[in-house]
Amino acid sequence: MELPFVKCHGSGNDFILIDEMEYPLNLNDAERSTLSAALCHRDTGIGADGVLFHQSAAGVGADARMRIFNADGTEARMCGNGIRCLGRLTLEKTGRDTVTIAVMSGVLQVRRVTGFYPGVTACETEIGPISLDPASLPMVWSGERVQGEILPSLSSVWRFTAMSAPNPHISAEVDEVDREDLIRVGRLANGDHPQFPEGVNVSVRRHLGADALFVATYERGVGWTHSCGTAMTASTFAACLDGRFPFGQPIQVFNAGGRVICTAFWGETHSGLLAGNATFEWDGVVRFDLTDTANPLRHVRRIRNRDDEIRAYERFKSASAVGA
Repeated sequence: MELPFVKCHGSGNDFILIDEMEYPLNLNDAERSTLSAALCHRDTGIGADGVLFHQSAAGVGADARMRIFNADGTEARMCGNGIRCLGRLTLEKTGRDTVTIAVMSGVLQVRRVTGFYPGVTACETEIGPISLDPASLPMVWSGERVQGEILPSLSSVWRFTAMSAPNPHISAEVDEVDREDLIRVGRLANGDHPQFPEGVNVSVRRHLGADALFVATYERGVGWTHSCGTAMTASTFAACLDGRFPFGQPIQVFNAGGRVICTAFWGETHSGLLAGNATFEWDGVVRFDLTDTANPLRHVRRIRNRDDEIRAYERFKSASAVGA
């Protein structure tokens, strides 16, 4: 079977975007998992952090549905960087400035952002609901909240705050971001850890001033990634809880792949807003055969490179560079 796709990214968190509203896939979840893992493989596939399936949301009251499968074939509840890319596709197909996207946790609004950076297409999405209840991750914990707590099985110095956003997250403020330490702790937290039965996204954040953070993440189902949208939102929320910023203030969040703007909101239902690029790098076609579960990919062909978008984002990334 041949299937068109778009290779895209949000803050360097890269995806393979498949438009099932145009090219329906009659696949069960096991087949989606197999296909996603094969497509995302950096050596034998196209290479990506995940696959975004753009689907009809008929009966849900949304313009489209997003399903996101990680590089290891597991399905995520949400993806803050991915929904901007899938939202962009929906915006372009509908010709509107605002659309609604159904995800596991509900229906979220995505809107077009103008003036983000010259030549860079950007979108803003709702993130939520955000819950501080450890059971929502799930996390084994006796108290009502995990805020600024040392988890000795992970680190003797990092103080973690836990929340679902709606993906499960723990975030700690650090003086310096050490990638190897983050990978080590991330692997511990996602390796049959008794406190995290379904794994967890692990982030560290460095305070950069009155309105800025640097965030690095070990993403569940992916590993170290250039960025994670819900992790940056969760880290912003955690920083607001600690009094670093007031809730409702837009925060510049720098990452290894660029920069986004996060706003955390405290309310009856906690939530966030995440604004950043939705860059389409190239269009292609993949041929695959899922009867061969060991190696289902047959051929990948590039149709079009979107060089103008790539160059514009590289300029933005250079302008956004900050030392970890």
